[in-house]
Amino acid sequence: MFDFDVRGIAEEERRTDAVLGLGMIHLGTRVSDVPRAPALALAPELSLGAAIGALRRARRTVAVVAREQRPLGVVTERDLLAQTDLDPGSRGAPVATIMTLVDEPLQANDTVGSSLRRMCAAGQWHLPLVCARGQLLGSVDIADLTLWLRDRLTLMSVDAALGAHWEQ
Repeated sequence: MFDFDVRGIAEEERRTDAVLGLGMIHLGTRVSDVPRAPALALAPELSLGAAIGALRRARRTVAVVAREQRPLGVVTERDLLAQTDLDPGSRGAPVATIMTLVDEPLQANDTVGSSLRRMCAAGQWHLPLVCARGQLLGSVDIADLTLWLRDRLTLMSVDAALGAHWEQ
């Protein structure tokens, strides 16, 4: 068990590491280097019904709504199903009507620490990832970042249990 609050670290502190009992996790890692599933991009004018089908075919639960490789927002399968269950006639409405707007996507050179901080502060669990020119590279889920942290904690636990010089 560890106590770690990403919102408690001020941006101006520019910390790149977090001490978590057994060692250090380098939160200065670029978010673009964190493993994640390929993003599904949907056009804003795509119908809600077609968006549900696209998510199911791609076996995804979230999609980035983009125009000309520029992210506008995100939509989740939960958002889509909730809307179409409440109003079955809405299946023809464009996905842009229910997407969550994203004012500031994650940049490829953002750090894991700053990305976690932004996602937690904004309460947004899915954010588009863009290159320096603002074009869509993919998306990052809070799950991607927490699984990355979990993997690092697991490695630190193995290192601590077996000693620093165990054979890999």
